[in-house]
Amino acid sequence: MKTHCRLVLNGKLVEARAGESLIDAALGGSILIPHDCRSGQCQSCRVTVVSGSVDDGGSGHGRTVLACQAAVAGDAEIEFEELPLPMKRACAVTEINELSPEIAEVVLTTSAPLEFRPGQYVRVKFSGYPAREFSPTFRLDGSFKQVELVFHIRRLPDGTVSGQIGKAIRPGHAAHVQGPFGQAYLRQGQGPLVLVAGGAGWAPIWALARSARSTQRNREMAIVAGSRDADNLYMLPSLQWLIDDGVRDVIATTEVGSTLPIRPGRPSHYLPLLGLEDTVYVAGPVGLVDIVKNKARSANAQCYADPFLPSSQTPSLMDKITRLWRSREQPHRPGL
Repeated sequence: MKTHCRLVLNGKLVEARAGESLIDAALGGSILIPHDCRSGQCQSCRVTVVSGSVDDGGSGHGRTVLACQAAVAGDAEIEFEELPLPMKRACAVTEINELSPEIAEVVLTTSAPLEFRPGQYVRVKFSGYPAREFSPTFRLDGSFKQVELVFHIRRLPDGTVSGQIGKAIRPGHAAHVQGPFGQAYLRQGQGPLVLVAGGAGWAPIWALARSARSTQRNREMAIVAGSRDADNLYMLPSLQWLIDDGVRDVIATTEVGSTLPIRPGRPSHYLPLLGLEDTVYVAGPVGLVDIVKNKARSANAQCYADPFLPSSQTPSLMDKITRLWRSREQPHRPGL
């Protein structure tokens, strides 16, 4: 194996040492590959190996690898999409709106606009509380402001942070945000979009849907969103917005208390027949995400996923093993 190697990263030549991670090799050449966790879980650093070879560190899928896990093994050419760089912003809570018994809309006003792609997430730290990750979205009527970040937060009774929304965390509370992160963002394309959400997973999916209706109106769109019970089907106003905007395939589901036109059951029960041309985005509970990912994989459809795990849950040993397995399990096409 060569000791010194030549990498071409998005057309820029970098001298690298064999054995160092692609992220570190890029940094040595003053190039930043977007990344977050550096453990393989967030999938933010997935890159394409155009030519040459790398040690994929168990992260390989097709021609793609995770730059935090893959190591330099020889001369290679690497390409990746250049995303907005993570930035920090000071902000304050300006609104807390009750969307349902469980879901609150929390609006932060930032010191300056924060650039992100629809579907990405940011790390939010309310003063005096540990940081949590939430996906910026639109208000349910489709509106937004450049210096606002809107979040849908599911309040857990025992949640260290979410349990204090509307209590200790009120309008005027100081906060900081850092981001964006994540790979489940809206990409340019021509094929149909299939958007699936469970619970507060509607936040990133609504951001994707609303943005696609502005920038990719030629794409067909199918949307399935649901909640456990009818009282928490908070996304109905935004689903109506999409229907009014011309989206024909919109389905709302609930497991308990459904009445027409709300369908009984889970969003995964109403997925359209998937095909190679479809691009699927799914966000919400891990169980829902896994089902949709598996169906997309079986249909050879692209799938980008954002699984939600409440931060208040202390992971057991089995949880940690499952997370590690999921971080190394690759969907049919690159995604979370």
